[in-house]
Amino acid sequence: MKKKKVLKIVIPAAAVAVIGGAAVLNNAANAGRELAEAMTVEAMAVGTGDVTETVETNGTVVSGQQKVFFSPVNANVNMADFQVGDLVKAGTPLVSFDLKDLEEQNQKAELTVRANELSYQDSVNKSNEAASRQARARNQAAALQAQVNAKTQEVENLTNALTGAANQLAEIQQQETEKIGSKMEHLQKQLKTAQNELEEAKKAYDKAESVQQTAQVNFDAAAAAAENDPQGLETAREKLNQANKDLTDAKNKYEEKQQNVQDLESQMEDLQTSLAGAAENKGTDIELQQKLQTAQSELAELKANLESQKAMAEGDSGALSSAAREQLKTNNNLAELESKSLEELIAEGRKGITAEFNGVISDKQIMEGAAVTQGMQLFTLQSIEDVNVEVTLSKNVYEKVKEGQKAEISFAGQSYQGTVKRISRIASAGMSGSNQAAVSSASIMATIHIDNPDENIFLGVDAKVTIQAAEARDVLVLPTEAVNIGKDGTFCWVYEDGIMKKRSITIGVTSDDCAEITQGIDEGEQVIPDPGNHEEGDTITVIEKQEEEVIETE
Repeated sequence: MKKKKVLKIVIPAAAVAVIGGAAVLNNAANAGRELAEAMTVEAMAVGTGDVTETVETNGTVVSGQQKVFFSPVNANVNMADFQVGDLVKAGTPLVSFDLKDLEEQNQKAELTVRANELSYQDSVNKSNEAASRQARARNQAAALQAQVNAKTQEVENLTNALTGAANQLAEIQQQETEKIGSKMEHLQKQLKTAQNELEEAKKAYDKAESVQQTAQVNFDAAAAAAENDPQGLETAREKLNQANKDLTDAKNKYEEKQQNVQDLESQMEDLQTSLAGAAENKGTDIELQQKLQTAQSELAELKANLESQKAMAEGDSGALSSAAREQLKTNNNLAELESKSLEELIAEGRKGITAEFNGVISDKQIMEGAAVTQGMQLFTLQSIEDVNVEVTLSKNVYEKVKEGQKAEISFAGQSYQGTVKRISRIASAGMSGSNQAAVSSASIMATIHIDNPDENIFLGVDAKVTIQAAEARDVLVLPTEAVNIGKDGTFCWVYEDGIMKKRSITIGVTSDDCAEITQGIDEGEQVIPDPGNHEEGDTITVIEKQEEEVIETE
């Protein structure tokens, strides 16, 4: 047994002198001492700690997965070398069969199938060919009818289109021509204006060029006579600079006007091209007429094909009647089925039976050399990889247990981790459990899944289960002996201003040793675990409750 050291929650308290009470005579020292001792109680200060609420119960280790294996064939057992309780690994061969008789039956069945196929195939092939032709004719007739309907609608649409196409086309062409003509007229006005502006810009450019040339000649002459007339040189330079600037401005303006004229001429050419295209768009009526003629020709051809396919589909195909066909088919299928079944059985028998998962043999109903029939139960394998513990929960604790809570499981000297997997929603009466109340009252069945199973698992054994129902950390706590339950609810005794008072409290998570206090008292207040014979309102003296050490064994 391993030991676990558990320190109970112990809280120091201060001693308080007695004030009031019965009158004590100074000369009655012994009586006063006895009275003081009678008014003294132990107290502890409220502190914080951790509380873990657990539910302990017993249960039975069971497999979460089992499979019953049946014989796939009628044969004798060659090998079945295992016993109930054996541990087997996945893939281990467990049963093999003697298939000599089955193989002889299969050879006979194959010959019968071959003989039946020869007489069956000729009749069926001829019947299928005739029926296929008739079926194709029906399908073709249906498809051709849909094509005839569509082509008829197309001819009607083209005829209607031709009726109004000419007027509509003329109207569109007229609108397009008028629109293009309006744009061309506007562009012609812009072009004429631009050409006039270009001509004026050319004159200004030529004039500026002439002025610049004259200024250049004058500047060259002034430069030659600069020693005698420096002021004349400066004046000639200023005029030359101004002439150069005027020439540049005139040139830029001329080029700009020139580009403008070119752009307008390009736009005019584009409009003329569009006008020519609109004029060429006169062949629509002819195209519609050609389409109509083509559609009418195609419609006539489709109707002829439709009549031919209808005649073939409605005539006598010469195929077998459904009854005769079914009889032939049934006879052949019976022979094939018998042969196929034997082949499949032989294939299954040759594979034998192997363990599909790691587990324990829990039932065996065969022996080596014995004859077995198809579907006969052979043995049962229970998994040791998917393992649970089935437990019962009394009415006092089942509401604390929830699916998904963790648990500690111990049996056969081994410890495992578990998770609450399932809680039954139906109570069962008279079930046993760790809580004796479960024997005579309704209990709830719960399933605890073992999360870390190993090869040390034993099925059917009893297990001890501790479920971690709830946990609260760093909360106000009191020892369970300080928590009282009365007709008005839960309360504790507190020391306040020298008086013992009753205080209503609300508890949360509880364990065997202590309880979480959610309302009613504050940290540091002094609580009296055992008030003795004192009553509410008594004047008392408190002393510090000493810390205890408890050794628990598991």
